[in-house]
Amino acid sequence: MLKKVAIITLNGYFNYGNRLQNFALQEIIKQQGYDVETILHHEAPLITNENKMIRNIKRICRLKNINLKELKMKVSNKVSAKKRNFAVQSRIPEFKDFTQKYIKETTEIISSDDIPEGLESKYDYFVVGSDQVWNPNYQSHEKILPAIEYLTFAPKEKRLSYAASFGINKIPSNYIPRVKNGLNGMKSILVREQVGAEIVQELTGRKAHLVLDPTMLLTRERWLSIAEPNKNKPAKEFILTYFLGEMSSKTTDLINSISKKYNFEIIHLENYKDIDQYKANPSNFIDYINSASIFLTDSFHGVVFSIVLETPFIVFKRKEIGPSMYSRIETLLRTFNLESRQLELIREKPSEIMSLDFSEIREILVEERNKSLLLLKQSFI
Repeated sequence: MLKKVAIITLNGYFNYGNRLQNFALQEIIKQQGYDVETILHHEAPLITNENKMIRNIKRICRLKNINLKELKMKVSNKVSAKKRNFAVQSRIPEFKDFTQKYIKETTEIISSDDIPEGLESKYDYFVVGSDQVWNPNYQSHEKILPAIEYLTFAPKEKRLSYAASFGINKIPSNYIPRVKNGLNGMKSILVREQVGAEIVQELTGRKAHLVLDPTMLLTRERWLSIAEPNKNKPAKEFILTYFLGEMSSKTTDLINSISKKYNFEIIHLENYKDIDQYKANPSNFIDYINSASIFLTDSFHGVVFSIVLETPFIVFKRKEIGPSMYSRIETLLRTFNLESRQLELIREKPSEIMSLDFSEIREILVEERNKSLLLLKQSFI
């Protein structure tokens, strides 16, 4: 009988990276000979890019003593909240269909104050990750207790993390005690970013190994086996964009100039105004990136899939309110010697925008993939 492993990660049916990392981690652990399922948990309302931004604005207003009503008068939303919410809601059924098809989830939903008796005995191991499972700004930390994020309901020998991310460079002082205690209770700590390893070292004195995001552990061929073309995919060559932050006028100008120069169509995946494109499911997302002539993004998983699928890309720093989450992209670019694909640097060499030699990148990926798989295997011992 196979040993059982439970994954605890960020739940949700609206973000490509979240769904695809969950699928990838499940598949990789299955390949190591385990029966795997993801435990559903719900603590906070749906976190979209919009309400996450609003929450951060409110927090900064309190800290800076800014009148929120005055700020609202100065900031005009290009798309109404009603239309944004409609777009998000229209995407959820597509993402649920993908999840039901590819990810084994529990029918039981747990929460920090409602963990079923005996849950710890149902599984041989619990893995928290990947994604920003330890990001104080992602979770409603006033509600979520260490029982979920640090698996404190289970004995230490069953608590593992894989590619867990704090998402920020520094832990807020009021969260340090719970983070420190949570980390000290883990059997094995594998993190996604260098800054995450530094946080673990600083708070606990423990060494946390750096591993690839699980989406990079699956081969290009494996990803293409679940890819599906969107019915709205253009027949001619196209530029693909995927921005979780706001696109500046300079970004729009760059996109239009590339389109004009190469006669490319433009596909914006996060355009709330185009519901048909916005509803593209995770399988469509993979196919879009694989088919694009060039991909422009501020998304970590956007960069990840550009590397795995070998699509030329340009990465942008996201316009963010609150602590920056760019460290995860910096670690990724540094690992693959791809710092030159950042907008600030590639602007200096416009002739290289469309060209990217993946031969060296391919070799690094195989080497780093093997390291990560070995560390994951050892964490179960």
